[in-house]
Amino acid sequence: MKGTHKEMHKDYFLVNGEIAPIEAFDPYEIIKTTSVYEVIRIIHGVPLFLEEHLERLNQSFQLLGFDFCIDKEAIGKQIYRLVEINHCYNYNLKLIVNNLQEASPNIFLFFIESNYPSKEQYKKGITAVLYTAERENPNAKVILKNFRQQVEETLQSKGAYEAILLDQHQQITEGSRSNIFLVKEGVLYTAPAAKVLKGITRNRIIDLCKTLRLPIVETPISLDFLKEAEGLFMTGTSPKVLPIVKVDDQVYDSASNPMIDKIRKAYDTAIEDYIHAKVHLQQ
Repeated sequence: MKGTHKEMHKDYFLVNGEIAPIEAFDPYEIIKTTSVYEVIRIIHGVPLFLEEHLERLNQSFQLLGFDFCIDKEAIGKQIYRLVEINHCYNYNLKLIVNNLQEASPNIFLFFIESNYPSKEQYKKGITAVLYTAERENPNAKVILKNFRQQVEETLQSKGAYEAILLDQHQQITEGSRSNIFLVKEGVLYTAPAAKVLKGITRNRIIDLCKTLRLPIVETPISLDFLKEAEGLFMTGTSPKVLPIVKVDDQVYDSASNPMIDKIRKAYDTAIEDYIHAKVHLQQ
């Protein structure tokens, strides 16, 4: 029945390019085999940084040993089609590819629950907790249902917005659904690419720092270094650049940090420029 699968929103989804009503969706179909996915944000009807998402999706297939490559042009057309048939122009959608051991894998496209930080959260920052966990293959974006459920339970019990992951060496890698950056003495730090999911927003932030001539270092981040940081923030499809003002019991002045504010504004401008360029091409 409609609404029984809590992850899927709106009225229609696409499976292998075919339109289907939400009532026809079988949740088992997206978990029965390894499912590789991307979450893409739609802003003013435009899939944000689509090319980068599809490139990462293809990289995930390769990392997992599957000989498959998404047809970028075809998927782009399907995404715009999904946007139009649902009349949904500002939301997140999920692209899932599974059955990858078969000659023709299944490709699902559907809108998902979309929660974005409030203006107040951007202004004042959010809280996070440390969480000991390590992704087996951090560079591949694969659905990990049990991990997600356990993290959500922790966040709810502690009243936190995000969980910052600690690996077996007690080093900070990434957030449960984000990448993490720290500021200390005018330098930006983040965990090495090999240790994390290389987020689309993460990559954009690194490029922006180079453009803005802000020093940035990819290096293992210890708990001691976290304690010494002047501020930190998370990045991701939904949160964009979001200051973190508390990790467990330690408080940071991240919301007022000028470097974080500069990066946040530069990223918002990059989004506006991308959307404007895509809308202009469609006219």
